[in-house]
This record gives sequence, structure tokens and C-alpha cells, in this order.
Amino acid sequence: MPVRVIRREQQEVLALHVLDRLEQNLRVFRRVDGLQREANARFGFSAKNTLGLAQALYERHKVLTYPRTDAKALPEDYLDTVKQTVENLAEHSQEYRPFAKQILQGDPKDPKAKAGYGWIKPNKRIFDNSKISDHFAIIPTLEAPKSLSEPEAKLYDLVVRRFLAVFYPAAEFKVTTRITE
Repeated sequence: MPVRVIRREQQEVLALHVLDRLEQNLRVFRRVDGLQREANARFGFSAKNTLGLAQALYERHKVLTYPRTDAKALPEDYLDTVKQTVENLAEHSQEYRPFAKQILQGDPKDPKAKAGYGWIKPNKRIFDNSKISDHFAIIPTLEAPKSLSEPEAKLYDLVVRRFLAVFYPAAEFKVTTRITE
């Protein structure tokens, strides 16, 4: 392993530029190919195995929506169903409860927030009929999971975590550029 020598010297700061706020929101729902890639990277599941597990979660357990989709959005009239799904996760899941409750509470100072919906708001990144062909994005259903195998539970967890993450506000951070001599 090569060793790097780092010399520390006093340097004069010539310029310091602080960009006040940078927002980043890259989270969208998963299509089947994205779910397969992440399941492979995180758990070593093959694409075929992932699809089989997702299909079982859809057909046998009824805890996921149709998995063979290429859509990353939900129908524009799905706002109430999403709210019910988040409420269901808050009520029936210890693991997801704090995140679901935070979504439903949202920012109390937000004038655009609909009462009881928190961060669940109509926007084209999430709810867009033009981005849907036959089926919409893979999300959890209102069914609570019962007796899932370990691989099924892992895949279900991936879908639920992404589902909840989509509704969180964009990440905000400051960027500082320091130019030294």
C-alpha cells in the first residue's frame, strides 16, 4: 500500500465563498430494474431472484403493488391512498413509525401543507400521470406483512424505505469554497 506524505504549511486564504443553501432531492420511486440493482448491490440477489421475491410480495403476501413496472411515479389521484399507506405504516410498524409520523406531521409552518397530509403534497416529481404507462411505481400496499421470509423482508424493507424517503424534503446543505495560496 503506497504511503502519501502530507505537508502541512501555513497558507493564506485568498478567497472564501459560501454558497448559502444548496438543495438536492434525487429520490424517486423504484422501477423493477432499479429495485433489482439495489437488491443485488446490498444483498447479492440476482435480478431473477429479486423479481421472484417482488412477485411473491405482490401475489402471495399482497404487500407490494405490481412489481413488473417501468414507472417511477404515481397517479395524480393517488394522494389519499399514499396518505393511508403512510398512516398504516405509522400505526402497524415499530420500525417505520417515527419516519411515517414525521411525514404526516410535516412542517407545521408550511402554508401549502394540507391538514393531516404533512409532506405528502401533489407534485410532478411524485404524482404524474404522464410518467405512467400500464402500471405505476412499486410501493407498499395497505396490507401489513405477515410471515415473510428473510429475503422477502429485506426486499420489502428496500421498497418501504424508498417510499418513505420520497416524501421527505430535499436535503439542504451549505457549500464552502476555500482558495488558498
